[in-house]
Amino acid sequence: MTETCSCFVLAGGKSTRFGSNKSLALVNTQQMALVVASNLQSAFGSAPQLVGADEQTRSSIGLDSISGQREGNGPLAAIVDAMESSESSLIAFAPNDTPFFTAHNFAALLAKIENSSADVAVAVDDTNATHVHWLLSIWRKSSCLPILRNEYDRGVRSVHGAVTALRIAPVAFDAVFVRNINAVSDLTDQGTI
Repeated sequence: MTETCSCFVLAGGKSTRFGSNKSLALVNTQQMALVVASNLQSAFGSAPQLVGADEQTRSSIGLDSISGQREGNGPLAAIVDAMESSESSLIAFAPNDTPFFTAHNFAALLAKIENSSADVAVAVDDTNATHVHWLLSIWRKSSCLPILRNEYDRGVRSVHGAVTALRIAPVAFDAVFVRNINAVSDLTDQGTI
């Protein structure tokens, strides 16, 4: 049986280091959050939704957006809110600042979770397996949501602090794919603007 997968672009945060709204920064000629959404849609065949996006991002990007009761309380809160909003058995996430994580990369995460008993498949840097990219991940809702919600309710706010009871399947990727864009120079270093 093929499991259903909902996709979310994590678009919260203030983009302080970047200096302007990261979601709207151009990667070549497309807004960064749209590049991420396109990669998700190519991998899973369903339209991604934004989580935590401000009004400017929502109106400029044109994707559906969810907002939950934990809005504005960090990535773990966004993950829990997104899981609660979805009927799918698998939930894929990507931050708005990871435009180089391709549909092929997402397919590798999907294959890992579908072919294992893992609760979550997560991207790691192939040169340093301790560099875990919790927000580039696919989660099995049935096993993850109760644990993540409970950890959040207990006061845990970090994703890595909330996953200790979960079966984690790391998937190694070249650092170029898992790289976050934190400054405009990160884009110019890639020759994309």
